[in-house]
Amino acid sequence: MRMSLTPEQRHRTAAELHANLALAGVTEARARAGTDLDEHEWREAMHVSSRARPEDVWLIRDRLLVLVHAAGRQAVPFTVLTEDVRAAASVRFPLH
Repeated sequence: MRMSLTPEQRHRTAAELHANLALAGVTEARARAGTDLDEHEWREAMHVSSRARPEDVWLIRDRLLVLVHAAGRQAVPFTVLTEDVRAAASVRFPLH
């Protein structure tokens, strides 16, 4: 199952993922090391491409929040992938 977000939502989510990666202060390789994603899967999910698996995007979202918190910073809020949406999403596909 693929992400059912609009192009604008995908773009906004990708920007939020990248902003939080920057706030975490780690490289993409370091952030990815905490996941089971290969480079291609990571790239697709970070860009929230139409080919990205939804569960991968959620995995990266959650991983980045942990890393931002560990860096002692305040994360950029996610406006599409909110906690309210998580319950509905977990019915449609397996979240990590």
